Amino acid sequence: MFSDKPIKETEDINIPPHRLAQICRRYENELLQMKDWMFWFLMLWTFVILLMEWSEFLFALAVPHAMQAGYVVLLGGYIAHKEVLRWMGVAPRARKGELFVYIWWGTLLAMFIASYTNKNWNVPESMTCL
Repeated sequence: MFSDKPIKETEDINIPPHRLAQICRRYENELLQMKDWMFWFLMLWTFVILLMEWSEFLFALAVPHAMQAGYVVLLGGYIAHKEVLRWMGVAPRARKGELFVYIWWGTLLAMFIASYTNKNWNVPESMTCL
């Protein structure tokens, strides 16, 4: 359908409008599916690291630093992907990513209240860094 020869700067690309729309819809769907997969993987990682943070809070078990660093990298990738979609004009669905903010701030608040009422518990430094 399309030739393999390179296009010169002065040449026009002749793609029928219906074909171009089809390509754009496919690309948009692929981008949105990737965001959905990233969301669920990040949600799983969030629950695992939250369990580790609570175990450090309650039982003084240390959270591996690699878990925190990996989480920050994954979260940054997820945020960057969402921003690129927004800049491209792809309409975002419900802002599911806000759940991560509520989960972390809610957990931090619960730990602060618990440590305030029980002096044997201290909010882990790793939790305040995250």
